[in-house]
Amino acid sequence: MNEEIQGLTKDPICNQVIELIVKRHVQGMNKFGQTMAANERPINEWVDETIEELLDAIHYLVKSKTILDKFKQDNKRLRIALKAFEEGSFKDGNKENQATTTS
Repeated sequence: MNEEIQGLTKDPICNQVIELIVKRHVQGMNKFGQTMAANERPINEWVDETIEELLDAIHYLVKSKTILDKFKQDNKRLRIALKAFEEGSFKDGNKENQATTTS
């Protein structure tokens, strides 16, 4: 994190957001060559752009949630398997499958 921004507030999360805003501003200046204040686009274009960005954000959030839900499910299964292993009742499904297919 940029040292100037790092100590701007006492909240490291807020400082991270500020840094992201500054980085995004620099990217925009490099791409468009003007500040937001100098941009004279019509209001309907700003609204349309915002709607598109928010729709993209919703897609990203839903995808992230599905990844998190899968992680939680996998974590739950692993905890159950670990508990069974620690209790000595763990059965290796692969060995059972091999035994039934070779018999």
